[in-house]
Amino acid sequence: NNSHHTKTPSKPTMASEETKQPHAPGAKKIDAGAIAKPFREEVRNQVQKLKDSGIDAPLLVGLLANADPAAKKYAEWTGRACRADGIRYELRTIDDPIDVEAALMDANDDPRVHGIIVYYPIFGQVESFSGESQDDYLRDTVSHKCDVEGLCHKYRSSLYRNVRYVDYPTNTKKCLLPCTALSVVKLLESCPTCYDKSKPIGRHMEGKTVTIINRSEIVGRPLAAMLANDGADVYSIDIDSIYLFRGGKLHKCEGETPESCVRKSNVVVTGVPTKNYRLPSDWIQPNTTVVNVASFKNVNEDEILQIEGVQYIPMVGKVTVAMLERNLMRLFYNYHHPDRQQEDRYKAAMAKAPRPAPWYGNGVQIYTALAATAILAMMLSRSK
Repeated sequence: NNSHHTKTPSKPTMASEETKQPHAPGAKKIDAGAIAKPFREEVRNQVQKLKDSGIDAPLLVGLLANADPAAKKYAEWTGRACRADGIRYELRTIDDPIDVEAALMDANDDPRVHGIIVYYPIFGQVESFSGESQDDYLRDTVSHKCDVEGLCHKYRSSLYRNVRYVDYPTNTKKCLLPCTALSVVKLLESCPTCYDKSKPIGRHMEGKTVTIINRSEIVGRPLAAMLANDGADVYSIDIDSIYLFRGGKLHKCEGETPESCVRKSNVVVTGVPTKNYRLPSDWIQPNTTVVNVASFKNVNEDEILQIEGVQYIPMVGKVTVAMLERNLMRLFYNYHHPDRQQEDRYKAAMAKAPRPAPWYGNGVQIYTALAATAILAMMLSRSK
């Protein structure tokens, strides 16, 4: 997955020897590939309709400027999936990270490019003048018209304010959501015990408690906001703090521990980017849904599948790629489809067009006319 870097919670337990055992009653492992399949089929159908109309498939450009194995793997997954689904994909490898910004601006300005993905970490990997914050700067440099990851400032700020459209008040263009966090939401939606779609929008997870062990901008922070926007109480855990997202507000938690949060949770999401961290299995309660977002396995799979009713999702990468494709199609229809571009040009032209002068000329003239009319009416009434 695309590098979910966050600080590691304290006191991890080391991995123990795992042996295969029968699952407890109701416990099961969920295949992310099966969840991704209908989303990718939908994308394939959309691409085929474009081609049938004589419109080229959208072009996604990937920018890779690091040697991170997870980033390289994610780039390979992205390319294979896009080609399989009819999307054009171009990976641009940059030798020197300092040149990423220029490559990014070139892609932003290229009318042939409909989506951009930058494979992080770049500056966060090694010591540099820019420091880790340069990666944040690059995320905000991606044009919102091409940001398939949904991580630029426009989309992040909309998410945290629970704004769902970019073109209020007409509301014809939906905001994009961060694709990794969105993949977790789609996986949870597939679990009948997590989402209740019979409730109104904004309350689908009402009454649920979620713990997320990760607070990165890639997955942990946006995922917490998304699940809280759907009505859940969400504990966000990092190495030195625990926050509760509830009802659109953020609360600092005193007296809570990672264990106390996990034990009261219906859903637990782990995203710790280190191979020696394991979530203690005895913290997991029966009928909990556990999602492993990290590229490393943060849980002992055999142990948690011995807990009654546990639903375990070991990886989210395939659904993340499907959400990436889905975001690309949304960008294409929001900004790049020929019909949409023609409509936007017409609206822009109408906004700039001079408006016809009102019949009364200006405000002073209409005021004078009304005053004169009133005086004339008074004089006539008195003469009667």
